[in-house]
Amino acid sequence: MRLVHGCWQYPALVEKQLLTYLHAREVNEKRFTMFKQLKKFTGALRGPSVEERELSYLNGSVDRIDLEYRQRQIDRGLFRSGF
Repeated sequence: MRLVHGCWQYPALVEKQLLTYLHAREVNEKRFTMFKQLKKFTGALRGPSVEERELSYLNGSVDRIDLEYRQRQIDRGLFRSGF
């Protein structure tokens, strides 16, 4: 083992801090597993957001002229108006 930063125990301290960090991360992942499942479920039930609808509308363009037309429609508020 080499002398690093004037301390022979430096690698042991780094290893201890790393293990502490990994343990805390593991505990947090176990704690929020239920919330991850709930987020997936509610995400599947909700409809697409305005941004997602706009992006899918733009992705459906055939050529550059159609893309520019669709961009102007979005700028005019095609998807932002209330129902």
